[in-house]
Amino acid sequence: MRDGDRGHWIPFLEWMITTSCDLACPGCDRFIDYNHNWTESFEDIARNMEAWSKNLDPDNLTLIGGEPLLHPYISDIINTTRKHFDHACIEIYTNGLLFPKRPKLIEQLLEIGNAKISLTYHNRDPQVRSIIDRNIKKYIFKQYSWYQTGPNTWQYKDVIFETTDPTQGDWYDYRQTINGVLKPWTDNDPASSYANCSANVYPIIYKNRLYKCPPISMVETHLTKSLQLDDLDWQPYLKYKGLGLDCTEQQLNEFIDNIREPHSICAMCPANPDRKPQPEAIIKHRMEKL
Repeated sequence: MRDGDRGHWIPFLEWMITTSCDLACPGCDRFIDYNHNWTESFEDIARNMEAWSKNLDPDNLTLIGGEPLLHPYISDIINTTRKHFDHACIEIYTNGLLFPKRPKLIEQLLEIGNAKISLTYHNRDPQVRSIIDRNIKKYIFKQYSWYQTGPNTWQYKDVIFETTDPTQGDWYDYRQTINGVLKPWTDNDPASSYANCSANVYPIIYKNRLYKCPPISMVETHLTKSLQLDDLDWQPYLKYKGLGLDCTEQQLNEFIDNIREPHSICAMCPANPDRKPQPEAIIKHRMEKL
């Protein structure tokens, strides 16, 4: 459904602005742990957001990576996102290690309003966690009168701060490694894979194309780097190209109708995932510099 000159309403949309990250989390749902280094230019982001806003009208738009705070123009990107998606909640999905490099982040989010920071812990190491907690206190909570609205959620004015911790459980492998080679799962039950997926309602824009979910968005990128484009097991998933801005209204409608339904590409993920604590992330910073 369209509302005036807005795009089609959807509940969630992710926008991958970089594949660079200061962590390498084993089993990352978008292959970031394999050191993919791509960053969308601010000019492209501004132009593409203006165009996509005529097609999509999300309630929540997440700026994600990689680590989005690595983007040198993150402040401009936040303002551009608010300009083109004027009533969406703008979410920053981060590991919290770079807050000292973006000391005015919370002030900017308070200024644009209707915003959220989602922080994920990826290490159980007490030293690392204490650094993140220090960053939260110094650069997010500051002197503001935050009030707690849930076990891991706080709010000040119309900005929300939330933490999650996959190292405590409920994490699973989106892909498998067989004889040292990355492979899709072969349960051949896309309905169950979809039902058990943690990312099944989060379409994502990556390199200006719209994909059903984060795991499928970077398959071609990763297989190109790993020289697996001819791997027969991946061929059904390489055929999926998502949608570009040249898509028809019918194609867009079909995509939106399928957001809450399984797709054949869901079979690349496990039908009955073994949920467990996430393994420790590799930190690319020198600890003494954090």
